[in-house]
Amino acid sequence: MTVRDVRATMWTAAMSAARATARAAVPAAVPSVVPAVVLAVLAVVLASCGGTSPDQDAAAASDPADRAGAMLDNLPSCDRVPMDEEPEVSTDAAGEFLPDGARVTSAREQGNLTSIEATVRMTPLDLRADYEGRTDIEILRIEDEVFETEVLARTAGRRMYLRATALCADGTALSAVLGPDSDDAGLPEFQSD
Repeated sequence: MTVRDVRATMWTAAMSAARATARAAVPAAVPSVVPAVVLAVLAVVLASCGGTSPDQDAAAASDPADRAGAMLDNLPSCDRVPMDEEPEVSTDAAGEFLPDGARVTSAREQGNLTSIEATVRMTPLDLRADYEGRTDIEILRIEDEVFETEVLARTAGRRMYLRATALCADGTALSAVLGPDSDDAGLPEFQSD
């Protein structure tokens, strides 16, 4: 709930209370007191609301990274999410594509495609920043929706589609499909398409 929502709720409550108080306490012959009571109650409610200044509200609303980080902070601690229970699998198939520290738990070949499952201690947004900063791969497309990032990249005649989904505050599940460097290799499509 935003500060504006709280203020609107408090305004509605103050107006209802002021009307009820005015009807019960003010005789019908003195209707000019009602606006004064309403304004006094409203002033007290808004003054006690506190919150942030309009400049601070605008600054917070204009910085998507702050909002995204705050949303990820609401996820459970990674100490409570089992990220390391599955045995690690050795594979050379995804080595050049996955970020440092990725822990591969499954690798399956299906014709000319290889499916990889892994986990890594970073958020999907950190993963995006990591891929955007790399010079060893070419990013063909990248998107994120805070809790999920999708990447299409290529290197050394191969392509990779990767979906990174937040598991906890700083842990992410990775699902990747690797194949030949071709538009019709059979890699998954982006969810937004």
